[in-house]
Amino acid sequence: MQSKMLNPFLTLFITLFAIIFSGCGSAKPTPAKKAPTPKWITSVLPSDTATKMYGMGIEKNREMAINAALSDMVAKLGTSIESNYHTDQKVTNSYSTLEARYIINAEVSKIKVNNYKVIKSYKMSYREFAVMIETDKKKFAEGLKSELATKKKSIDQKYKALASRDILTQYNGKKALSLEAQKLTPMILMISQLDTLFDKDINLKFVAEKQDAFLEQQKKLKFYVSSDKKSHAFANKIKNYLAQNGFIVVNSSSHAVNIKLSTTENITKGNIKIAVLTLNVGVYDKNERIGGKTIILKERYNSSLASVYKNAAVHLEQDIKTEGINSLIGINLDIKK
Repeated sequence: MQSKMLNPFLTLFITLFAIIFSGCGSAKPTPAKKAPTPKWITSVLPSDTATKMYGMGIEKNREMAINAALSDMVAKLGTSIESNYHTDQKVTNSYSTLEARYIINAEVSKIKVNNYKVIKSYKMSYREFAVMIETDKKKFAEGLKSELATKKKSIDQKYKALASRDILTQYNGKKALSLEAQKLTPMILMISQLDTLFDKDINLKFVAEKQDAFLEQQKKLKFYVSSDKKSHAFANKIKNYLAQNGFIVVNSSSHAVNIKLSTTENITKGNIKIAVLTLNVGVYDKNERIGGKTIILKERYNSSLASVYKNAAVHLEQDIKTEGINSLIGINLDIKK
């Protein structure tokens, strides 16, 4: 009798249990719809106009994306410059001819765009950010022209400061300034792309003149190496090194850097005798001493000074190659080709 009464309750419990668990199994959260990627990211970048330039970048964060967009903008200008200016083109003016061989993109990549604004930005994911930037061509060109004028003025001032210096300082300085001026070429070409009224030729002429000034200085730089009888072999090693590195070695001290050598020797006492050679080097521009050094050379002495000097000359040559002539004889000469 009792079991019959429980059946309805048991039936009801089982029914409710089935409804509850069937409901839990069928309830699924609705996935959030992913926003579509803006068309400007996947579309072709707007073409530059007569007054505006555009760039786009996608990177890990907003700042990096802006930098990528700026690089993209400048790289487009570099490509335009390269296509319109052959790297082996000759820049000719009334004063000189400069054989221009520039790696345009390398220098263009260093140019900074300051006048820009972010016109579009979008966070694509937690690790991707996209931006589009725009800059005014006129303002960009004006900024570059101001920077160019500052750099040209600095180069001119440094040239003037070299006038009273010794010939080695003038050679080193004019070589460095000619390379500094050469690096202005991509900026000059970029400005001419942005501003059709910009005088490209007069600025390229500035670069050419600085190159010519160094070439003239290079012709003036000559070396005369003199020595006493004991230092003759050492003098030949120094002459050979200078000639092999493209410098002019002459047989007269007139209008030349004079390198003077003199040597003394001392033989130590004992079972093993050592010859200690003291090589004195003086470097002069006219009457001004501009370098020099005392070099100590040690060789085993076997009753032959001729053998000692021969071996010492070989070792001096090795030292010049490993240490460089600047360190060895106390001068400052830019030898880099």
